[in-house]
Amino acid sequence: MDTTTLVLILLALFVVLIILVVVYVGAQGSKKPVTTTAQTAVTFEMMCSIINRSSANNIELNNAVDTIIARYSEITDIDVYGVLLEKLCTHSNTDSKVILRFQKALIAANPKYKEQLEKSLKIGLAGRR
Repeated sequence: MDTTTLVLILLALFVVLIILVVVYVGAQGSKKPVTTTAQTAVTFEMMCSIINRSSANNIELNNAVDTIIARYSEITDIDVYGVLLEKLCTHSNTDSKVILRFQKALIAANPKYKEQLEKSLKIGLAGRR
């Protein structure tokens, strides 16, 4: 074998090595940590704290409202839910769809509290800027 052939073979092996390293590093970088819902128990207080936090974005508010509707729609203390609805109305990152969805779901699950929820909605909407 002459020198040119050996240099070409070494160059080809070097390119293959670089490609394998790039694929390996890319595969390692794309792995995301796996989080299970069993590790983090979602409570009503956690969802309330998201709504009360002024830095919560619209996606977090929607997730909190969806969780409350799905798991905690039965009202045990109307004052807590009334304040929560008012806070949701005055939150800077909320929109009308999430407010109305929350109010309608609570009224559907608790028709006896309809007037109190509507009153809380009116107070909350009056406090909007």
